[in-house]
Amino acid sequence: MRRFPPSAMTGLLDRAPRYDLAESTCGDLTVADLVDAGGLAKFQLGYGTSAGDPELRTLLAARLGVSADEVLVTTGAGTALFLVALVAAGETVVVQPGYPPMLGAVRGLGEPVRTVRLRFDDGYRLDVPALREALSPRTRLVMLATPQNPSGVAFTRDEVSSALSAMAEVCPEAVLLVDENYREAAYSPVESFATVSPRVLTCGSFSKAHGVPGVRIGWLTVRDPEWYEQLRRAKFTTAVSCGTLDEFLALELLRRVDDVLAAKGARVAAGLAVVSRWVERHADRVSWIRPDAGAFCCVRLDSGAGEFYERLSARGVAVAPGAWFGDDPALFRLGFGHEPIERLREALALMSNALTS
Repeated sequence: MRRFPPSAMTGLLDRAPRYDLAESTCGDLTVADLVDAGGLAKFQLGYGTSAGDPELRTLLAARLGVSADEVLVTTGAGTALFLVALVAAGETVVVQPGYPPMLGAVRGLGEPVRTVRLRFDDGYRLDVPALREALSPRTRLVMLATPQNPSGVAFTRDEVSSALSAMAEVCPEAVLLVDENYREAAYSPVESFATVSPRVLTCGSFSKAHGVPGVRIGWLTVRDPEWYEQLRRAKFTTAVSCGTLDEFLALELLRRVDDVLAAKGARVAAGLAVVSRWVERHADRVSWIRPDAGAFCCVRLDSGAGEFYERLSARGVAVAPGAWFGDDPALFRLGFGHEPIERLREALALMSNALTS
């Protein structure tokens, strides 16, 4: 039996705090925001295709700069990560901290795993020398996220190109999987790495920037035909296809995606401004890294992390502790896009009280 590691992040789904500042999404849309709900009554609930709806892949490809036959639709980005780890079937290097299921999927498959630790004090920049040291000729997969989770820091093209150069020298058979879930939640344009190299795969979903995590649709960009075919077969073997209703709603979202992202961007920008002022007021107790993207940021406490989390929990406010990401307990991810702005202010007031009591 394969054993998958436990994750405290299941609490994001299974518990409902009074104020949820642990979540990394930017407010949920409704079905009525995307389509006339009455029109769903006669929707045919048959099987989809193994690669995903053709029009959905075409619209995604246009936004990512690839062709439609290089896009594979998956059941969320988590499944995309799992499928790549499954097909790679070999030693994996995972850049951390990051989305915990990324590391959990590889460990659950029983593959050898090495981690590269990024640090708050270095601004969570990609440490290419440390990455190169972690590689070996047996490495088949390297996984990283940009914009990064939990900091929202975006890596540069030079950083990613340097990582690819190190891989070409040490493990030329390996591929690089880049998780781009927060790319379209950036405060200034952040490029996709989908077209950098055939050895680069990217993944994303509609959960974070778009506000529809309940529509379980994600994607992979795969420019190597052999890799694409193996991933398509793996998807078919494990799930047959994605839900056709999910694909339909995702397609409706893409047809109005610019308007959706503009509204979400305004919400996230307002939340970031509120948090920025809160950090400034408490500069004697906390420090942070201003994010490039996402509805969250990484905050560090100067002392007393354990007591702070207890006081915060007693006040009904949830944040994402650094331990969730295998990082310093004094760090936490502060989500500022999930709750409406007034509730965010209320939660931050309670957080101020927990800091100073």
